[in-house]
Amino acid sequence: MGWNVSQTKASFKHGSLELSVRTQPSLGIDLLHEGSTSSWEIRPSEDSVEAASPTPAPEEAYARLDDFIVRYPQKFPWPFSYQLDVRVQASPSNLLVAELWLSVQTSMLECNPQLVLSPSSGNLPWSCHPEFLCSADRRSALAIHPLDTGDCQVHSNRSGDVQHVDLFGRFMEKGVIRRGRLLLVASTNSISEQQMSELCKTFANSELPLTA
Repeated sequence: MGWNVSQTKASFKHGSLELSVRTQPSLGIDLLHEGSTSSWEIRPSEDSVEAASPTPAPEEAYARLDDFIVRYPQKFPWPFSYQLDVRVQASPSNLLVAELWLSVQTSMLECNPQLVLSPSSGNLPWSCHPEFLCSADRRSALAIHPLDTGDCQVHSNRSGDVQHVDLFGRFMEKGVIRRGRLLLVASTNSISEQQMSELCKTFANSELPLTA
């Protein structure tokens, strides 16, 4: 099917499942199936910037085969640029699998770029499992690549509900690009522990493409 790109979002339909990336006024991801929506918000964060500061408009947003790329520029007050590359993987019609490549870059001498991912699924909280995060209806899941767990921190409340996931946040040298990989899965049915474990294993063993 490919991506359907507009000025404010991009959508990819796979069977009865749909993956939608909201690019304006801020970055977010929606997984839709038969009236059910599971969402994540992705916002930049840096110690020198007020948390309520608006994010910049996208510098570019485009589709390339089964990939969708959106890039946000380094623009005051934000001292770094960031990018999302969504790579949809081949999968059965009842399963939508995508890799999320998130990256940050700065031209500043002192900067601690961070991206904060927050679930916004209303009454469907996300919980932590040994290898992944899962929505309450078990039809959506998110996994962090093993090589990137050192750059991720998952925050939960006392009930075990995921509040947000912090990606990056350490001091970064000028001109360096820091990248993290996540696996996003949506299903028409409940995702079993075994099924998700197999998807995580395949994800962990996948090689970096030449266009990374």
